[in-house]
Amino acid sequence: MKKWLKVIGIVLGIIVILGIVFFVIDYNRVKKQEKPIFCIQNPAGMINDGGTIEYFGLGYKVIDFHTLAGFDDIKIGTWFMKYNDFQEEIKEYEERFEEEMRKEESSFL
Repeated sequence: MKKWLKVIGIVLGIIVILGIVFFVIDYNRVKKQEKPIFCIQNPAGMINDGGTIEYFGLGYKVIDFHTLAGFDDIKIGTWFMKYNDFQEEIKEYEERFEEEMRKEESSFL
């Protein structure tokens, strides 16, 4: 019985250490605006906003934004992080994008 507890403890310890190492590597890549290495793409596919992709890692989640308005950013957080958590940031970017388009149209005319 004690032998099994030791084995289970060692396996869980290895999984936790790997999770920490994977997170640190992917976190550094995300901060450089690069795609994560130790994540799998969400099996549900892309989000219909221009190409945003969700990735799942060992205890964390990465969202790679690519919206039609040009919002291109990568965010990392827990599995509880949602696409809608960044609606304000996306909306602010879209408003700036629309304002720039209006300025270009008026200067073109």
